[in-house]
Amino acid sequence: MPLLAVAALAIAVPALSGQNPPAGGQPPVVVPDPVGKPNPASKPNPASKQGPAAGQGQDGAAAAEAALTKRIDKAIADYEKVRKDPKKLSQRKRLLGWIGEIDDARVTEYLKQDLKRHASSSTGEYAIEAISKVARPQLESALLSVVKAVKSNHRTRVAATRLLTTFGDGACDDLIDYAAAVKHQGIRSGLLQGLSTSESPRVHRELAKLILDGDHAYRLGMLVSTRFAKGIRKIDDARIKCIKEGNLIVAATAWRLLVEQGHRRGADLTVDVLERVFDKPDLRSAAELVQGLVLVGDPDFFPAILRFGATRGNTVKQALRRVAGAAGKNPELIEFLIEDGIESESPAERSVAKILLSKAPASAVAPLVARVRQQLKRNRKKVLESAAGLHELLSKDPTWVQDLVGLASANDFESRMLGLAMLLEMESPAAIPHAQRYLKNRAWELRSLSYRYLTKSRDVTSIPLLIARFGREDGRLAHELNTALFKHTGTRCWSARDWSSWWRRNKVGFVLPHPNSVKGGGSTSGGNTISYYDIPLVSARIAFIVDHSGSMGARVGTDKKRNRLMAAKEQLRLVIGALPKTHKVNLIPFESRVSNVWRELKALTKGNRRELLEEVNKIKLAGGTNTYGAIMAAMDDPEVDTIYLLTDGIPTAGEVVDAEEILEAVIRQNRTRQIIIHCISIGMKSTLLMDLAAMTGGQYKEVR
Repeated sequence: MPLLAVAALAIAVPALSGQNPPAGGQPPVVVPDPVGKPNPASKPNPASKQGPAAGQGQDGAAAAEAALTKRIDKAIADYEKVRKDPKKLSQRKRLLGWIGEIDDARVTEYLKQDLKRHASSSTGEYAIEAISKVARPQLESALLSVVKAVKSNHRTRVAATRLLTTFGDGACDDLIDYAAAVKHQGIRSGLLQGLSTSESPRVHRELAKLILDGDHAYRLGMLVSTRFAKGIRKIDDARIKCIKEGNLIVAATAWRLLVEQGHRRGADLTVDVLERVFDKPDLRSAAELVQGLVLVGDPDFFPAILRFGATRGNTVKQALRRVAGAAGKNPELIEFLIEDGIESESPAERSVAKILLSKAPASAVAPLVARVRQQLKRNRKKVLESAAGLHELLSKDPTWVQDLVGLASANDFESRMLGLAMLLEMESPAAIPHAQRYLKNRAWELRSLSYRYLTKSRDVTSIPLLIARFGREDGRLAHELNTALFKHTGTRCWSARDWSSWWRRNKVGFVLPHPNSVKGGGSTSGGNTISYYDIPLVSARIAFIVDHSGSMGARVGTDKKRNRLMAAKEQLRLVIGALPKTHKVNLIPFESRVSNVWRELKALTKGNRRELLEEVNKIKLAGGTNTYGAIMAAMDDPEVDTIYLLTDGIPTAGEVVDAEEILEAVIRQNRTRQIIIHCISIGMKSTLLMDLAAMTGGQYKEVR
């Protein structure tokens, strides 16, 4: 059976034999060879263009028809071989395109069937592209069915709509009427996107009318759906009218679309929109505003970018990320972000600056970075803030390491901490001599940071210095010292004398053990076996942060009488009752409000222990989840070196609720505090808590 006959049976193509060609004969058609090159055999004979009357007769017409049929058969057969193979999309597209170049009723019918088969996938777009190569008005109804079908792929629906607008005024009117009436969001979105990219003036006029019809919600939907319309006067006029007459979100959206497309009236109307949003900000209008302000690029509006960009909510953050590239092309905006955004006291504003700077080209940032580096020895406080904020950008510059070494060797405490902390984040060993010198420093934060730095940057010369500190630390710092010694030596000793003896025997020619052989650590708790949710309490200066928001009322496991808060309180009572009286602790319960039991850490004397246990019993379910406020309250106590944070949910209350902003604020402050945060997530998996623990050297525990 011929290949075409097989294809015809499969897809219900009309019979390919027994049909006479149209009057005058069917002219031969060149069909490209499926491998990509024209087949010489398919080239028509020049004489054949004269038809049978010129000498070929019926035999010539029949031969031309047979050649055409053969070529159609082969093209379809080749396409059918790869049609269902997802790995051969480009080949499928090419072969279908060759079929689409043939002006033949049989091919038209085949394309109709292929479109029907693939309308629900992105490959349906290939069929529409093939259809468009030759005028095929007989497929109008098939294309309209694709537009109206709920299961149609979005891209396919858009392509079908765009093609239909080339079929004349009647087809355009049908599409516009349907766009005005259809309720299904997916259908309307694809339909309007296709209409928006049409070249039909008639469509443009009707779309402009639709944008101005209906209530605010309808207008907003129309504006968003026609966002692809560019440089169309009628539609731009409709957008301007929406700015002047629409409600806040309609006006902000219409304005952003004008600005995005470079329309001169967009910049002219910026102040009007800004004033309206300023009076009554909300997430959606703030998102539209910051996008437009970044694109306008006027220095007068830079403070507003930070203010509205810092609006809480992922809607605004996502909007910022969409236009970050445009921000990176404006040197004035970059300078402002570095000087005002990075140094802002607001974590949210610093986060905005980092988002927008993330796409800034190195050439734009370089002059400002150079200035920051030159000023590191002057205006210390302000420049340190800039350096910390720009660390991610600066760390890509190999010379930045030497700048940090300079900071780490500075005279003031803050500079030393900042420089050494950022070198630790980069895992650079460049400041080993400075860290070794700080092992005797009075500030526990600097000693702790030095132990952790030397643990990462192992060097034989550190071993005798670490041994000299053995027995001189307690609590968490004793644990860090033990860990550093084990990482350097692969050995555990239990007294300063034992360590000294070991070093005398081994120091000559000593080689550091392979990192894989010291993956564990030294002694974990110095003999202390007390733990909180199986996390050892190695510190003697602890702040317990406990969530008692409403969601903590959820049940634990299968016990219907026991909720999350009950379980947390039970653990707290056990720990408080077991800790030595020399340990200093504080309890910070939090919901929407944060309530420190004491202003600062207190030793667990008999009276203090009793008071703390009473406070545990008083904790009741209430409010939202102010995670940021609770962490900052604990970090404000200069004696705290370890935090145990227990919560069951994402942040919902307080000054900062965005997870990225919370992390950024903690890292920023912790560079000079060096607090370890252990995190217990009860009832759920928390990426925020996992990151908090990892970034501060703590442990993460998930409890179900």
